[in-house]
Amino acid sequence: MKSKWPLTLFAAIPFIAASLALQSCAGVGGASTDTGGLPSVTQAFLALLGPDQKAATNIGNEACSTPACHGGAATPVHESFMLTKHNERGVSCERCHGPGSAHQANPTKENILTLPKSGSPVICAQCHGPEHDQFNFSKHVGYVESPVASAALSANATKTSRCLSCHSGLFRATVYDQGKDVADFTDAELMKIAEDTITVAPHSANCITCHDPHAQTGNVDSDGEEAQLRHKTFNTDTTAIAPGTTAGTFTKFDHTCAQCHNGRGTDPSDAKLQTSTTRPSMHDSNQMNMLMGIGGVEGSGPVVRNTAHANAPGQCVKCHMPDARHSFTVSYDKGCAPCHTAADAAARATSVKSEVLDGLLALKTRLERWADDTYGNDLFWEYTSNITAEGFTPPTQSGVPIQIKRARHNYYFVLRSGDFGVHNAPYAKHLISVANSNIDELSVPAAPAQTRTRLSTKQKMDIVNRDLARTRRAELADFQAGKF
Repeated sequence: MKSKWPLTLFAAIPFIAASLALQSCAGVGGASTDTGGLPSVTQAFLALLGPDQKAATNIGNEACSTPACHGGAATPVHESFMLTKHNERGVSCERCHGPGSAHQANPTKENILTLPKSGSPVICAQCHGPEHDQFNFSKHVGYVESPVASAALSANATKTSRCLSCHSGLFRATVYDQGKDVADFTDAELMKIAEDTITVAPHSANCITCHDPHAQTGNVDSDGEEAQLRHKTFNTDTTAIAPGTTAGTFTKFDHTCAQCHNGRGTDPSDAKLQTSTTRPSMHDSNQMNMLMGIGGVEGSGPVVRNTAHANAPGQCVKCHMPDARHSFTVSYDKGCAPCHTAADAAARATSVKSEVLDGLLALKTRLERWADDTYGNDLFWEYTSNITAEGFTPPTQSGVPIQIKRARHNYYFVLRSGDFGVHNAPYAKHLISVANSNIDELSVPAAPAQTRTRLSTKQKMDIVNRDLARTRRAELADFQAGKF
């Protein structure tokens, strides 16, 4: 296997003082050559430095390691860093944090590169160029503007919603580096993190969200190599994301991807469905729940809870990061091997997506038929915020049968996982079947198949995507009103 840590040597930057000559570093391939329209990595790194630091000189690791600074028992950052592959390959503190003489003379956060700026992927890109190129084209490179921007404007919404827990890579880095959680920050501090996420580190996740640059963690990658990962890449213990778990638990799930890509404690119990009627209890994030087969209304019959996908080495990264691909795009030829050929994987995915999409549309048609027959409005099977978002006054939810509440939970559980059965086809199909069984109890006719056969795949997707868009608008409105 090709080493992930070859040595690379960068030349000094001619227009910066010789003290800023870039040092030996680790990573594949050296400087980035395709930045997706960003400035060159080297110039982008230098642009992060403040005026005092640009005029500073290098002082070496030893100066950082004194007990009064970043060494010793009280602040063992230097000691843990000495055990890393970064140190082994000659990466110095100043390689990432910039020259330190000004900081040594007058230690402030303004004259050394630290958070939020040290959360920029361009720092890692100086050595890990190809990974940075790929990251530039991933969805993680940006952030979902609405919840983060709203968090910067609304202290109350920030405190109660925890949106920053997953929508701000900078927040997650702060949590890891300081050992804090939402409740440990003041509203002003949370708003500052939100503002910095928007203006300084606009990423939903970045390098230091997943990797700890300062320590070996023991969490190996899917190849069994120490990659300084903050969390595991394989974890079948879903206790922390089981139905009913609290935000303080599921936002700290010990899994690199599922720390954010989980169902937010979505609870399918009848008791919860009777009281949680404002919006779907899962976000657009329940991929791990779908993969593991937890969180849907399952009925009383047998259920196939998960497939081989749930136990594949690396789980999510097996398919989404073949060859350590940091664009996180699935590759049928590499990500699905050796279990499937590229052609087999593509054919299976297409077939499953089509079947599950048709199942969702048929289910939605039956829900609309029930609502139209009962209330004269085919939207009234929906959650109350989704109805309000369309300008209608929703019916009293005590009058909505539990069968409809179970069915709509499963509809959104499958829809919001976003994979249309690819992650876990048996579980997705089972949830749709259970939803239909519940509607059967209300004597609602089955949806005619010919209605769907007249639609193209794009038209079908447009229909279900309207439900997603409506739900997102409703969630944002509730969030901005402090109701989240």
